[in-house]
Amino acid sequence: MQYKVLQIQLTDAEIDMVNKGWQVRKHILKTYMFGDRVVPSATKAMDLGYYDHVLTIEGDKLEDVFYKGNFVHDNLKDVQVHGTFSSVSVGDVIVDENDWAFVVDTFGFQMLPEKIAAVQ
Repeated sequence: MQYKVLQIQLTDAEIDMVNKGWQVRKHILKTYMFGDRVVPSATKAMDLGYYDHVLTIEGDKLEDVFYKGNFVHDNLKDVQVHGTFSSVSVGDVIVDENDWAFVVDTFGFQMLPEKIAAVQ
């Protein structure tokens, strides 16, 4: 099964703003995305268009995506890179072939309440 990995990536300008102490909404949502906040924060970030499709990973289950997304260079045959990415971690969204989305939580995954419209 192919899974799409979506991540919140800050632009260089946004990184500069954060480093100057400014509050950047995208960064705030990403920073506080864990525990009880993970699903509402991911849903809000999705609604605001903050996620980018950065990887497509071949795997049998979500745990495979997490593993391969953390060891990309060891799994090049199963990973397609679509842009700037970081290792798969808390707050990232994994979309299955049926458009169901799961956000990576501190321990495991949480299903988002609605299917994700076609992600390119």
